[in-house]
Amino acid sequence: MSPANSLVILGIDPSSTNTGFGLVDYSPQRCTLVELGCIRTPTKASFDDRLVVLFDRIAEVIAEFEPQQVAMESSFYGKDPDAAGKLGQARGVLSLAVRKSGRDVFQYTPTEVKKAVVGRGAATKEQVQFMVGKLLNLAEVPRPLDASDALAVALCHVHRQRVPSAKAPSRRKPEIEALLSRVSMR
Repeated sequence: MSPANSLVILGIDPSSTNTGFGLVDYSPQRCTLVELGCIRTPTKASFDDRLVVLFDRIAEVIAEFEPQQVAMESSFYGKDPDAAGKLGQARGVLSLAVRKSGRDVFQYTPTEVKKAVVGRGAATKEQVQFMVGKLLNLAEVPRPLDASDALAVALCHVHRQRVPSAKAPSRRKPEIEALLSRVSMR
């Protein structure tokens, strides 16, 4: 359980074979690693059975760690329509497990995740892995790559959630803002 002023965020990097997950505990002072791992589905299982494994395992992770928020990497469009379809089904099953737990799923594109963590949307998986380790103050880079990608999704969510509040437009009239700025400067 995390302190009252912190937020546990689950990041998910979906795949029908190796779904990465990573949990971070975010507070205004710092962001720390809670847990990371990879859900590896049985290679000889049918695709439908793999989906059942994904659903059950991510539900177990949610029940064990009780994250307040969940972020997932959204689909990207590749050249293989069959692979894209399977990834979409895996994402759907994972989203269903999250929603059944009563939580919303925040989605980020791979480019958004890379920009938030590395600063470039075309970063490699290894660059993401390295920066995740630095951002979380880890002695070693997080492994495997699927888990470090999931942590990157959670860190992207942390970044994206703070940006809107910092740049939110003021609802006060300009005259009130001017007066408040003069008062606070004294």
